[in-house]
Amino acid sequence: MMFLAPREPTPTLPFLELTEPFVLRGAGEEIRDEDMIANVTGELARMCGAKFFETTFLYEDHSPTMEIAIIPENAEAIDCIVAAASQDSIQTNIIFRKATNAQTY
Repeated sequence: MMFLAPREPTPTLPFLELTEPFVLRGAGEEIRDEDMIANVTGELARMCGAKFFETTFLYEDHSPTMEIAIIPENAEAIDCIVAAASQDSIQTNIIFRKATNAQTY
């Protein structure tokens, strides 16, 4: 009889999440394609030297976001992003999610 070893738990990683600022459009102005993704926060991440980050799209109940893993390799970029987000009144959160492609040693 063979017993299966339990799977090792997937590590959970913290991410810095920035909510895309709402852009007020004039009367009769339609939402543009650029408003559907995290443009402002994505540009902020690039400006701060982030090498890898993720953006989400506009959902019915969820604004677009930019997410960057809080790991030592991102420390300088995250410091810059947090400072700029604070100055520009961009909402920030810390979220935790399972690392789907994490390598464990």
